[in-house]
Amino acid sequence: MNDSTSTVAARSRIAAPSGRTVLRTAMVVGLAELGFATVIPLLPLYLTERLGASVKLVGAVVASFALVETVFKTAWGSLADRIGRRPTMIAGLVLSSLAPLVMSVLRVPILFIPLRLVDGIGSSALWPSASAIIADTSPPDGRATAMGALNMWFLAGLALGPALGLYVVGFTGNYASGFYLASFLLATSALVGIGTLRGVPDHGAAAPTGTVVGYHGVAPKPHLSDVVESARLSPLLFVMFMVAFVQMFAVGLLAPIMVIYAKRVIGLPEHLIGTLFLLLVLSVAAASVPAGRLADTKGKRRTVAGGMVLGSAGMWVLQSTPSLGVLTVGAIMLGGSYALASPAWHALVSRLAPPGRIGLAMGASQTAEGLGLVLGPLLGGVLWDALGHRAPFVAAAILLTAGTVVLLISLRVFPQPQSVRGRR
Repeated sequence: MNDSTSTVAARSRIAAPSGRTVLRTAMVVGLAELGFATVIPLLPLYLTERLGASVKLVGAVVASFALVETVFKTAWGSLADRIGRRPTMIAGLVLSSLAPLVMSVLRVPILFIPLRLVDGIGSSALWPSASAIIADTSPPDGRATAMGALNMWFLAGLALGPALGLYVVGFTGNYASGFYLASFLLATSALVGIGTLRGVPDHGAAAPTGTVVGYHGVAPKPHLSDVVESARLSPLLFVMFMVAFVQMFAVGLLAPIMVIYAKRVIGLPEHLIGTLFLLLVLSVAAASVPAGRLADTKGKRRTVAGGMVLGSAGMWVLQSTPSLGVLTVGAIMLGGSYALASPAWHALVSRLAPPGRIGLAMGASQTAEGLGLVLGPLLGGVLWDALGHRAPFVAAAILLTAGTVVLLISLRVFPQPQSVRGRR
């Protein structure tokens, strides 16, 4: 077999569909997210009730994790293109599994900020690596379905983690038990990844120096220049990065005030708020796979556009009359929007990415989303205090609608790059 034939065969194996790889990757992501989410409700309570920290410090601890996780996603995505998806993912999970162990013995509240910085660095490796594995091993016409499966497991972990953490702490009466559980889940996810993802191509592992196996031998440059180059080659990809920031900024406006709004304005008790949140996230998780199939059958551009329109409408519903019914309908519309658009969005980003830059493009898109989620909450609280409870909802509706209009126009104006033309 000559070199040309070997190269073609290797690329065929990399691109070959693998339902088992998709399922195994999704299981690793779901288990890891279960571990990450277990800490979410425990850390603020632990800091304030046991260590006497101020709420301001709690905010700084939470923001430090979100910021670092966002910034490092692009770097991890670029590293996944260079050394391989599997080792990048495992390294991040191992790093994050150590953080909850330190939390259980740390008694100085201010030191939780650098601890969460390290934790966020590890966490940021998960999604770019997992998304790139799905893109590598799924056929183009089934990629959105595979992304939907990944999203379903992610959301399931996100929904169950907080409830699991609170249940364990309530049963044992000890916050350390919740941290031990989170560490165990993260370490287990790393071991599952090591044991079940052995067949995933480690791009760059066996390639000549300066090349990336499976991506046409393109040598990666520093990741920031790669992002700029990718945006230049695909204007639509650049627009999607910008819209990703705007839509998550809009959602972030509601992040610090949504529970306050439900309790103070609508008058819901805490247990009902938690129940509604759990049911909503589980419903979105269950809808993610069929939504991915819809994107593969009807087209990724149409599905992304439909999801954005539905989300904008949901925001306008939320800003109307405060009531349980309005809150439920608006939240369901937003959840449906996410389930509909997210798999198609990630699949479209992977299709628009230049050769050898899929992991980078995934990381850049998620970095844009994360920056919105970091900055949005800061403004949401200010708007609530200055203009009242309705102001963040109106601002979010305006921003999300503007992003939707820009995306709809861009989907019509910008053609697909030559490398993906002819595919949906």
